[in-house]
Amino acid sequence: MFENILLSALFAGLFSSLSMPLGAVTSLFWQPKHRILSFLIAFGAGALLAAVIVDLVGNAQEKGHYLALVAGAILGSLFFTLVNKIVNESGGFLRKPSTMLVHLNQQKSRHFQSSLDQLKRIDLFRQLSADDTQFISQRLLLGNYPKNTVLYQPDDPSESLYIIRKGAVELLDPLEDWQPHINLQTNDIFGRMGFLTGTSHQMLARTTADTELWIFPKPDFEELLQVSPHSVEVTKNLLQGEEIANYLRKRHEMKLPDIKDWVSRAIASLGEDRAIPDAVPNEHNAEDFLEIARQIRRFPLFEDLPTDELEEISERLVYRSFDDGYVFFKPKEIANHLYLIHRGEVELIDTQSPGKTPPVVRDRDAFGVLSFITGAPHTMTGVAKTDVKGWVLRKQDFQEMIQQSEYLERSLENFLSDESVKAYLENKQDFDPKKARRWVEKALQSMNAGEIVPSVVSASKSLEEHEDAPTAIWLGLLMDGIPEALTIGAHMATGPLSASLLAGLFISNYPEALSSSTGMKEQGFAVPRILVMWTSIMVTTGVLAAVGSFAFANVPETWISFLESMAAGAMLTVISETMLPEAYGKGGSIVGLSTILGFLTIILIRAIDPNSY
Repeated sequence: MFENILLSALFAGLFSSLSMPLGAVTSLFWQPKHRILSFLIAFGAGALLAAVIVDLVGNAQEKGHYLALVAGAILGSLFFTLVNKIVNESGGFLRKPSTMLVHLNQQKSRHFQSSLDQLKRIDLFRQLSADDTQFISQRLLLGNYPKNTVLYQPDDPSESLYIIRKGAVELLDPLEDWQPHINLQTNDIFGRMGFLTGTSHQMLARTTADTELWIFPKPDFEELLQVSPHSVEVTKNLLQGEEIANYLRKRHEMKLPDIKDWVSRAIASLGEDRAIPDAVPNEHNAEDFLEIARQIRRFPLFEDLPTDELEEISERLVYRSFDDGYVFFKPKEIANHLYLIHRGEVELIDTQSPGKTPPVVRDRDAFGVLSFITGAPHTMTGVAKTDVKGWVLRKQDFQEMIQQSEYLERSLENFLSDESVKAYLENKQDFDPKKARRWVEKALQSMNAGEIVPSVVSASKSLEEHEDAPTAIWLGLLMDGIPEALTIGAHMATGPLSASLLAGLFISNYPEALSSSTGMKEQGFAVPRILVMWTSIMVTTGVLAAVGSFAFANVPETWISFLESMAAGAMLTVISETMLPEAYGKGGSIVGLSTILGFLTIILIRAIDPNSY
């Protein structure tokens, strides 16, 4: 008798999770569209929801074990949440799109609160109202930069304010033979003087460690001035201070009368137009740029942009002259600038192909494009073959513009999806095809999450940092299966297992494995490894179910109800936190009907199951 129960529990556990490897196998030859996958996930969530309510919650209720029901459900939810958090922090959130979605949302929430705390340290924002502070924090951009990244250099336009969230930055002073002027750490702010005066940077800012920055763009600050009278008054006081006057005098060699004249004009403009005129305007040559913007070769991102957005881009560009022989970049240098030629010729020399005639780019050409977009080191040397005039776009400004413009973001997505990007990573950066594809997918995911496109360098470091992620992913998958395994064992210890519970578990596991396996392949997991992971989870579930039937054979029914309620709490948490959000994110309104259909399917199975009554 005992051996029969043990074997029955083992086979029931194996059957309930058999749909996991089946889902993984299905993903090898079928990648359903988002709406279809959404339907399957929501259907599985509805089936699991019905099984939990009818077979677990209903069972405890019928027996009158209300205290065990309430305590078990709450404890199960809390325990699952705690363990899930621990596993996710080790990389386990990568196990399926739903847990990745929750992880990203929680990360954004933490970032939002962190930004609020840091804003209070800046004199410009210290006394703003709660609404104004929230306005700013919602517009802050988060950027990740590897060590030794040049954030800006002298004569670059000052279009943003920077706050160090994590890491370190040094400012190098050209007036002091490029010696470090100051070393900045977490929570320090920089770029403030140029930001307020509209002048170009006069120092070189470089990361001295892997760094995360909060970035507040100038256009958003100008929008704040339009809606916040208090910010206008605070800004007026800052512009009239000695710090601004000393900065303009020392760094831009402005005479005191000119400084006073600019301050007076700035105060008047703030009062009338809520805007600050530039103290020392950069040359943009916006008129000529707008004339050729849609015709720039090698860089098609501007082709379909509205005119007003092109005008905003022109204000970010700096128009410069370069002498014949000027070296724009060399191999292994990080690509922090994109160059657009107005007049002249530039030779691109590939040192790895010395016998090959170097290509020459001319008027209306862009160069350094693929290194610029991917954040990879240059592989060529760019040298001016004649005197050159053209525009320079900083990587920092480009990344900020991407996050502010839906049109530009869409153009970049199309550009990244082109095969030329993967070919560049494979042929010039020595990426294997899988790694190149993963980088493109990661870049597109980052854009969809509202983050700055990761550089090739930072992505490679990220992969190294998450080398333990496979173990965490396996533990996460196992953690999802433990409640159902023990529930099966407990049920078998006290009576026959209902077909509705078994069906609910089987149905819900299939779309979960299908979706997760697709995501794991995108993360670079080999197919055999994915199949082994899911099969091992299936076997473990069967063994745990058998162990549960043995462990709970002589346990009072109150404790069985408590255990089932814990499992119910954990499963309901999974449904609400991961399954339904993922389904809605992929399919929208289709989720309601498919959830109901899954729910009703289990109800009908229970109606015809003789062991249900």
